[in-house]
Amino acid sequence: MNRDTTGSRLILEVKELSKSFPGVQALDRVDMDVREGEVHALLGENGSGKSTLTKCIVGAYQKDSGTILYDGKETSFSSPTESFRQGISVIYQERSLIPKFTVEQNIFLGDEMQVSGLLSEKNMRKRFRSLCESYGFDLSPDEKIFRLGVAQQKVVEIMKALSRNSRVVIMDEPTASLSKEESDHLFKIISQLKSKGISILYITHILEEVFRITDRITVLRDGRKVSTLNTAETDREEIVNLMVGEVFHDIEDISSSANYDLPPVISVKNVQKLPRVRDISFEVNPGEVLGITGLTGSGKTELARAIFGAEKADSGEITVEGKRVNLSSPVDAINAGIALIPEDRKSDGLIMLFEVFKNITLPSISDFTATPGLILTKREYVKANEYRERLNIRLASIHQQTKFLSGGNQQKVVIAKWLLTNPKLLIMDEATQGIDVKAKSEIYSIVRELAENGFSVIFISSEVPEVQRVSDRILV
Repeated sequence: MNRDTTGSRLILEVKELSKSFPGVQALDRVDMDVREGEVHALLGENGSGKSTLTKCIVGAYQKDSGTILYDGKETSFSSPTESFRQGISVIYQERSLIPKFTVEQNIFLGDEMQVSGLLSEKNMRKRFRSLCESYGFDLSPDEKIFRLGVAQQKVVEIMKALSRNSRVVIMDEPTASLSKEESDHLFKIISQLKSKGISILYITHILEEVFRITDRITVLRDGRKVSTLNTAETDREEIVNLMVGEVFHDIEDISSSANYDLPPVISVKNVQKLPRVRDISFEVNPGEVLGITGLTGSGKTELARAIFGAEKADSGEITVEGKRVNLSSPVDAINAGIALIPEDRKSDGLIMLFEVFKNITLPSISDFTATPGLILTKREYVKANEYRERLNIRLASIHQQTKFLSGGNQQKVVIAKWLLTNPKLLIMDEATQGIDVKAKSEIYSIVRELAENGFSVIFISSEVPEVQRVSDRILV
């Protein structure tokens, strides 16, 4: 194993690594190293190259050039499975679990324990319980994944990584959708891993976490390494400026544009969706941003989905502009002028293999159809480019597959497609989850601009400060 200038043992080294995609230089001669038993933060704006770098390390992408050393030996993994077996685990930002499999089946998938060539459920159950006892997890091994919430699924991802006795664990936005208590528990687990000499490469946009748990920070910008610093020797302002490449000024507080003299755009009365949504009532006025916050599992997402018709409410009444509506499906909601930016943009908000322009125009495709079966593609291009400029969506082309966009730009595509429907009410569920500080500020500005133009917005977030920042009133 190699050592750096301080004498610390290096478990992972990246030298002059480059990777490109059509029209995009994702990584340009990046250098980075990770010490044994350290928590190393990898930071940068959306699109800076963080996810691409980690995927090159584990073999999900093949590098164009450069060198990767693992445990002092040059290596080039052919797939994540190979790197996984060699001791590098990844907890991706997007979940990789099989919904109809149990918790235990997902954890040991691809590494099932055997005795004399036969599957040993007894040994796997023993290992599962050992993990739960060692790290304080509380999950049923027989529960199906699709029955778990987002936070619980994240815990399963972590258990899956820990089950392999990994030497390096890469965590990509691990606290996304976790409550404060669940995040604190994760930090305790990270501390335990560190004490055992396991290295953590920690990717996040939440700088408070960085200064709480990491030892060093590497910042990427536009596919290049900007700097590596000791966490104790820097501060939030320096890191943000390194990430954005300039002195960053956040948006100023904006005065309310809510009009309480006009009738409400939507009125929700005694809505129930058991077990989490019980007897909820509120109104949203023209030009108003209503913030909704609460702990993970408090029913925020279930309420949003009930209003959008994605989950039919058990009881209650919803009126839009004074008219009672029956929202038994998203089509009913769209026809009533309601749009939803979902909590999970990749699973529920986008078709990742579609080109960007197709995602933007999808809910409004009838507006781009001349006769049945004939789509006016050029008109789609014009409208998609209009929203690309309006929302500052950074991409090579509107013909680019959506999966190649950064998280922040993917979120803007979701916003664009629903704004194109010209909704009366826009519901935004965890709209800033997993995106960088600059993209967050841009979305805050979009929310306030919508309100100023008379749109009504329900802004749902687990982050109380941002709810306070953009909202006129807050429902807890």
